[in-house]
Amino acid sequence: MQSSTSGRNLLIFTTVSSIWAIVFGLIGPFYVVHVQNLSGGMEKLGIAFSIMVLLQSVTAYYAGHYSDRLGRRPFLFLTAYTDALILFLYTVIDETYQLYLLQGLLGITNGIVDTTRTSLLGDLTVQEKRGKAVGRFNAIVSLASAAGLSVGGYMAEFYGIEFLFYFAAFVVFLSTILLFFIKEKNA
Repeated sequence: MQSSTSGRNLLIFTTVSSIWAIVFGLIGPFYVVHVQNLSGGMEKLGIAFSIMVLLQSVTAYYAGHYSDRLGRRPFLFLTAYTDALILFLYTVIDETYQLYLLQGLLGITNGIVDTTRTSLLGDLTVQEKRGKAVGRFNAIVSLASAAGLSVGGYMAEFYGIEFLFYFAAFVVFLSTILLFFIKEKNA
């Protein structure tokens, strides 16, 4: 049976994850266009994304290992603040090597947050109903992402792509306040 604390933690975590999904949905298509423009060619675009995925895969193992020892929340804070900074930096860079560096950093944070999010989700759900809880979580977060994607085009049209990056960075940074309300058992 799920405790009221776990239920509350799951609600908070779903809310934070949904906020992040909306924000990354807002910039999603424009992020790819922006990276393409910064990369200077299709072959460099492929390299930029391969750097991200490579570092994401390497980081995932270590993130899981250390989040078991140190708790999940510190890693969520770390990745949120780093992602906010990365989103801001995408608006000020203009060299391919800078793009590669940011893509690498984003790969590291993606590896950490993907592993940590999955682990925390397992921590917050009861085994007997884990599939249902994870399915509900994923459905809500996916709907939030879809909402962000649908609004993103209008916001980019009215305010510009750079504004979306600034807005996303601000919201990701600010949304970490909610993480203070998640209580971990073993942290």
